Amino acid sequence: MRLHMNRRLPLILAIVLAGLHALASAPADIPGLRYEQRKTEGPLSIHILEVDPRQLRIEAVRALDDGVGRETVASMAQRTGAVAAVNAGFFRIGGRYDGEPDGILKVRQQWFSDPTVNGRGAIGWAEGGASARIGRVSMKWQLRSGGKTWPVDGVNRPRGTAEAILYNWAFHRNTLTDPGGTEFLILHDRITGVSHQGNAGIPMDGFVYSLGPQSAVKADELKVKARVKVDCRIESADGPATPAKRDWQAMDYIVGGVPALFFDRKLAFDATSEKMRAGFAEERHPRTAIGLRADGSWILAVVDGRQPELSIGMNLRELSELMLSLGCVDALNLDGGGSSTVYYQGKVVNSPSDPAKDRPVSDAIVVLRPVGPGRRPGP
Repeated sequence: MRLHMNRRLPLILAIVLAGLHALASAPADIPGLRYEQRKTEGPLSIHILEVDPRQLRIEAVRALDDGVGRETVASMAQRTGAVAAVNAGFFRIGGRYDGEPDGILKVRQQWFSDPTVNGRGAIGWAEGGASARIGRVSMKWQLRSGGKTWPVDGVNRPRGTAEAILYNWAFHRNTLTDPGGTEFLILHDRITGVSHQGNAGIPMDGFVYSLGPQSAVKADELKVKARVKVDCRIESADGPATPAKRDWQAMDYIVGGVPALFFDRKLAFDATSEKMRAGFAEERHPRTAIGLRADGSWILAVVDGRQPELSIGMNLRELSELMLSLGCVDALNLDGGGSSTVYYQGKVVNSPSDPAKDRPVSDAIVVLRPVGPGRRPGP
């Protein structure tokens, strides 16, 4: 779905823009951070964080600092000393890979996950958020050894019977794979062992190259003590890079979402290329979105939903129009539903729809005070 903003806003957003009243925020805002709740007769309850990365730091945090498992937004905020936070990327629920990111996630130099679908939306940033970009990204991994190139189908996720998956230390202490297949333990760019039992231990500062039992890779060509090299390339899926586009490789943090809502103020969510579930764009749900303004400031917005007396939620067109009305140039949809959570100065301030009211999630985007004497440098 590719649309331009040359038509009237839907009634629900006209109400939001014309009849909206802001509720007093408490406690008082801090320099570089402003929180506001807005309500209308939709009914809609909207929570907005406006962040200036020149005064504060924005970082991504992975639940439990591990590749699997989940943690509440409030817990991630509190253990990192954040003054504000929202939930971030999509993730798996249930099973041994519960909480594993279902999309790209990079936290500093650690790759927790790669895109589930190449060409999906993401936000990447460096310098604490002062240099940021929203776009669609593709990623390619490969392993080289003995002058040959070996395929990699994915990183830190369940291994299909015919797939080759890389597992690194950021994922977990073990691969959590089933018995069968072949797993090569690699440390300091050298194969140090081979296992056929599944669930191999992942060497610290190393990784495991795991082949499913039906993989086409000829495992017997990889030998213990052989030197190997892993290459990773991430690039824009939105066409040729321009000098104004920062190289995705240089980003300190990358968080995936689906879909990218708009670029340069033009709606651009695309159910086909980003392979969204049928109906996902039209249905009203609780939503979390992130946007960038021309002046470099960020907007983190959460719309409550699934609560008819409080807030009915938004579809993606309405969410896009909301982010446009807040001055964003580019915007991305993050995980929503029962995951949508806003933490501000010590507490959750929205009304999550999950029965637990504070659903443990995969990762969060947190806002931190600048690093100074007596403060640790982020999560």
